[in-house]
Amino acid sequence: MQSQAPMVYIITYGCKVNYYESEAVASNLNAMGIVNQMVADGAISHLPSAAVFVINSCAVTSMAEKKSRYGVSKIKRYHPQAHIVTMGCAFGRKTAEMVALEVADLLQINDKKTSVISTTGVVVRHQREKAFIKIQDGCQNFCTYCIIPHIRNKIEYRPIDDVITEIKAQSSYVTSVVLCGINLCYYPDFAALCRAVDACGIQWEISSLEPPMMTANLIDTLRQCHNFVPHFHICLQSGCDEVLRAMNRHYTTQEYADIIQALRAAFPDATFGTDLIVGFPTETDAAFQTTLSYLQKLRLDKIHIFPYSPRIGTPAAELPLIQNSIVTARVEQVKKIAFGVE
Repeated sequence: MQSQAPMVYIITYGCKVNYYESEAVASNLNAMGIVNQMVADGAISHLPSAAVFVINSCAVTSMAEKKSRYGVSKIKRYHPQAHIVTMGCAFGRKTAEMVALEVADLLQINDKKTSVISTTGVVVRHQREKAFIKIQDGCQNFCTYCIIPHIRNKIEYRPIDDVITEIKAQSSYVTSVVLCGINLCYYPDFAALCRAVDACGIQWEISSLEPPMMTANLIDTLRQCHNFVPHFHICLQSGCDEVLRAMNRHYTTQEYADIIQALRAAFPDATFGTDLIVGFPTETDAAFQTTLSYLQKLRLDKIHIFPYSPRIGTPAAELPLIQNSIVTARVEQVKKIAFGVE
């Protein structure tokens, strides 16, 4: 039975970009003739023996980092003879907690030093009907709460022809694609890419968007696309201008509301989602009430709520924290007014 087990298991935490990069690793392993399988974290204790585990980690919140560390600990517990390779943002940080895990091999991305299993080199074969297509990497916005620009700050993007080649290679076994990246604002001609993707004839949508990129030109381009699925996930983070400034977010609540209004006019059947950080250190009671009122007026379909998580090395981490019970109560208030909140 164990002889039939895959030689390599790949476990992924975090965002769509991470899932894409895990699939890229799997595709390269397949090209080398190495048997592998992508599995969920919860399967670790039930898996047969394997030669190698690849852990693709996330650092966007402290809980995400904790899950990544715990994944390594579980592998060591249940598969003490296995070789562990780590990749992704959490292990790129080299924090004391990560170093203490004593994982020897490190697969890094975004222009880092060591490469054990490449994430490039072959056309990625996607393992889900809705395929995540990574088109961009890196962010240099340095929002005051975010650690990602400190880890993945080299801006890279894929040429349009490269993206289209990958999409066409999936057309026989995927039903739709999602364009994703660390910060899509940095794609140099995103409207041109959208037109090219639409011409592939497959349904497609866009992952998380930043308000500054939602120009009239891009909205008009999307309106003219025949295969675009109008679901817009546009990051908000706070409904209070003072908090947005403290976060180093480059838009106002009025500008955000104008974007939503323009999109609703162009796409009457569109759905809207956003990310919201609750309990940012400068979020006073008054600022939070402003956010609640703003959300009630926006009427978004889905809100991903994130209790503020201090990331050591960011400016916001130096500020006094709001009491946890207050943050928890605020999260519950947002849930009460939002429809379809996770």
